[in-house]
Amino acid sequence: MHEVISRTYIHTDILGQQVVKERAGVIWRQGFKQYLIIVITLVLCSLLFVWSRLEVVQIGYEISRANRLYQNLIKENQRLRVEVASLKSPGRIEEIARNQLGFLDPKPEQIIVIP
Repeated sequence: MHEVISRTYIHTDILGQQVVKERAGVIWRQGFKQYLIIVITLVLCSLLFVWSRLEVVQIGYEISRANRLYQNLIKENQRLRVEVASLKSPGRIEEIARNQLGFLDPKPEQIIVIP
């Protein structure tokens, strides 16, 4: 009974009849709670959406950096392969042997054929 009394009030109108009306505060509080729950839910959903979008952008930047690094490593690998091929060339090795190490062609009597 106390709950009913706290939610309603009784007054008399101009003709002297009693009119029972609900208090506006109770309805307002119930509506406000629902409104607050809806607003909080929307804010949390919005924050979750924004966070997910930021994560997608951040991961996109990381992928872009990784692709650039990959392309640079491929170019470096190709450059090093060309350098290795030039360093292994027989003409270059023979030139170094003759000019820097003083090697000479073997004389015919120095050649041994192994059967």
